[in-house]
Amino acid sequence: MEKYEGVVEALRQKMIEGSIPPWRGEDELVRVHEVPRPDHFRLAALARKAYIEHVTGERFDHLEVMEKPYIVPWVCDADGTVWNLEAQDRDLHCSLCGRDLKRYEGPEYSYAPLVASYVAGQEDYISYCGRITVKGDVEKQFLNLTAMGPGMSAIGLARGCFLVDRYGGAEVKVEDRAGVARCMGFCFATSEERVRAAGIIREALPRITALIDGRIAKVGGKVTWTEFLTDNFQEDHYLYVCFYADTPEFRAHGEMGWSVGAARELTNEILREKGVDFNLSVIAQGYDGDYKPSPANRRGRQAVAQVRVPVEKMEALLGRPVDRFLAFIDMDRRGMEKLGWFGYTGMGAEVISGLYKATRVNPRMPLTSCLQRIFAFLDKDDLVYGVELPTLEVGVLSSIEGGVPPTGREVLRIMGIRTAMEFSANLVAQVLAGEFNLAVEIVREKLYSTQVKRLY
Repeated sequence: MEKYEGVVEALRQKMIEGSIPPWRGEDELVRVHEVPRPDHFRLAALARKAYIEHVTGERFDHLEVMEKPYIVPWVCDADGTVWNLEAQDRDLHCSLCGRDLKRYEGPEYSYAPLVASYVAGQEDYISYCGRITVKGDVEKQFLNLTAMGPGMSAIGLARGCFLVDRYGGAEVKVEDRAGVARCMGFCFATSEERVRAAGIIREALPRITALIDGRIAKVGGKVTWTEFLTDNFQEDHYLYVCFYADTPEFRAHGEMGWSVGAARELTNEILREKGVDFNLSVIAQGYDGDYKPSPANRRGRQAVAQVRVPVEKMEALLGRPVDRFLAFIDMDRRGMEKLGWFGYTGMGAEVISGLYKATRVNPRMPLTSCLQRIFAFLDKDDLVYGVELPTLEVGVLSSIEGGVPPTGREVLRIMGIRTAMEFSANLVAQVLAGEFNLAVEIVREKLYSTQVKRLY
C-alpha cells in the first residue's frame, strides 16, 4: 500500500477542501486515480480517517482500519445459499450444513464494500456519518461516528445531516436530567389492610426516601417524587409504591434497583412493626417503566429536534407540492396505528442502536430507547419537521451499568461529546437527519426504485 500514500493524502485534501464529500472516496479513487478494485476500499477508509483527524484535531488511538474492509461472497453447493463474509474471514464453511464454501461469481457481487462511509474498526464497523449542527438547549457542531452494517445507511444519514445544516441546523430541546424508576409492590388480603399499609408507608416516606437518596447519591441521583397506585384481581388487593429519581450523567437503573430493593426491606420491617399483614412484597417491575415500550414510560430523558424549511425551498427540493410530503407523514402514522401501535414510530432505531453500539454508553440497548415520534406541520411560510425521543437512555460515565471501553470513549471524544446532555442532543439530531432524508427521498420517488443500485 506504500505506493498509494500520495493518493490517500490527495483524497484527504479534497475532502478538506470540500470538493468531494467523504462518502464518495471510493468512487473518486477508481474514477480519477485509477486505483484497482478492491484496494480502493481500504484507501478510502484511510483517507476518511485522516480527514476526521484534521477537522476535529483529535487522533485515533484505538480504532484501526482493517486490512481488507470489504465483503467477499461465497456459495454453498448444497442449496445455493450465498454467504457474504469479510475478506479476511478464514472460516469458509456453510453454517447450515458445514460443507466447504466456494467463491460466488454471480453478477454485482465482486468486492462489495462493507459500507461506503467505513472509517475504522476491528470488532465493529465504525462509519463516518457527516457533521450536524445543533442549537437550542445545546449549541454545538458534532462529527458523527456510528456503527453501521452493510448498506447505504451511513450515506443516507450523512446526506440528511447535510440537508439539516443547509436549512440552519437542528433545533433541540433536551431534558437536563434522566429519569430512573423502581416500584415496590404489595399484595393484601383485604382492601382495609391495604389502606392501612399505604398510610403507614406515607408516614415513613421521609425515612424510606432518605435511604434511597443515600444510595443513589454516588451517581448524582435524588428521588424527585413517589407515586401510590392500587389495583385488584379476584381476592388480591395490590399496592404500588413507585419511586422516581433524576440522574445527570449516568443511566443508573441498576443503582436504582439496588436502592429501592433495600427500601423494600426497610418498608417490610416498618409494616411488620405496625402489625400489618401482607401476602407478598416484591419489586413490581410491570409498573416501573423498566424496558416497557410505552409512551408513559418515565425511564430515560426526552429529547426533541426539528428543522425549519421555507415551503418554497421544500417544494423545490421535493419537485412537488409540500402537501404531498405532509400526506406521506400522515400515511405512515396511520399505518402504524393500524398495526396496533400507540403513537411512536419511525426508523430511528437503526441510528439509536448504531450510536449506542459505537459509544457503549447504553450496553443493553433496550427497546424503550428506540421509541420515537415523527411530526410535521406548516407554520406560516415554513415546514417544520421533527422527531421526539421520549425515553432516551444514556450515561457517558462508567458505573455499575457497565464500563465504557477504550473504543467507545474514543468515539465520544472524536465526536466532541462530553456530557449526556450533548450525547442526547447529537443523537436526536442524527435521528432527525436520517428520518428527514429518508422521507424526502421516498416522496421524491428516488428510494425503493430501480434508480438505486444495490451495493451487493
